[in-house]
Amino acid sequence: MKLFLVLTSVLLSNLSFAFGWVQKSDFEGTARHRTVGIAITTKAYVGLGHYNGAGVNVLFNDWWEYDPSTNAWTQKADYLGGACYDAVGFTIDELGYVGTGRTSANGSILVQDFFKYNPVTNSWSSIASFIGTGRRGAVSFVIDGNAYVGTGETNFGRTSSFYKYSPTLDVWTQVAFFGGSSRTAAVGFSIGGFGYVGTGNLSSGSSNDFWQYNPSLDSWTQKAAAGPLMRQESSGFELGGKGYILTGLETFSGTNYSDMWEYDPTANNWIQVDDFQGIPRRYLTSIVLNGYIYAGLGTNGVNFCDWWVYDSYLSTLEQKLEQSTIKTYPNPASEFVTFDLNLNDNFELKNTTLELINSVGKVVRNVRLEESKLTLETIDLPSGTYYCRLKYKDLSMKTTKLIITK
Repeated sequence: MKLFLVLTSVLLSNLSFAFGWVQKSDFEGTARHRTVGIAITTKAYVGLGHYNGAGVNVLFNDWWEYDPSTNAWTQKADYLGGACYDAVGFTIDELGYVGTGRTSANGSILVQDFFKYNPVTNSWSSIASFIGTGRRGAVSFVIDGNAYVGTGETNFGRTSSFYKYSPTLDVWTQVAFFGGSSRTAAVGFSIGGFGYVGTGNLSSGSSNDFWQYNPSLDSWTQKAAAGPLMRQESSGFELGGKGYILTGLETFSGTNYSDMWEYDPTANNWIQVDDFQGIPRRYLTSIVLNGYIYAGLGTNGVNFCDWWVYDSYLSTLEQKLEQSTIKTYPNPASEFVTFDLNLNDNFELKNTTLELINSVGKVVRNVRLEESKLTLETIDLPSGTYYCRLKYKDLSMKTTKLIITK
């Protein structure tokens, strides 16, 4: 008896993801932008925000939990500060903190309120009020268990003032003013004991300047510009020791972006990486959770409620598979077939399996791939058409057709 293998064209077989981005369950609240998004332990939390309804701001105070293990949203206790948008949020010691922002649909009520969220008790409580001028569109980052909040827009215009919050003492203190021009709608995050703030809306329009804050010296140093494009209302975060900025708006042209840029603090340079796969937009909400980036909501004039996850390993795997050809041999064969991804350079496979599926859709082999080459015994399988399907987690990556004749 002999086994004959026929290899068809090898294509990506799942169109719900592209270069690292996978669409997940939509946010279950009303579509909106200028929300707060934070991660606490293994869950993501999103809430507040607004949309422009027939020219009138519609504000929200709802608070939602996203569980990546079930890909499901659950509404939690409403924000204690009431309906609010353009606030800031951060996480310290498994507690969430949210404050500042605008609480009026019409007018200029900019608050200094700050509240603490406990996910275990699903409850909010007041903390010391922010001591700076009430503002919206500020940024925040956390270093060594202390939060830093600054920039934004007050009733007197854009500001560059910055403040430090100690959760242990429940005290705010002023620190050095931001090193660049006063601005709103910037991005902020921390990497390795330093804070970073950049882009945003200045009096001159959108910007791409980028600055590092040293807490031990209480000083700011300008770094390499955040990519070639001016932008504001972008999203920023840290992951794996690198900084990221994505999406946003350029005010003069009115262009909404979908690009993503990665910052290496050691080399002090930026490279463009995988574009966000949703519709280009501003005010995207992004959260780093369990080593992945979750992002969605925002607006381009239309408000969104879509929700995505970015997996940098998936992006690398996709690109390597796109450049490779699956080899199967011997052909013909009698008792086994070897499956070779031909990935070269000793690429490490993670969470990857190979399934052999018969003509009625039943999985007859399911093997976890530890290396890029695998040999399957087929002598016990009846003649017929089969498919070899390569999967990363629950995503179908590539498929080949296999015909067994005995």
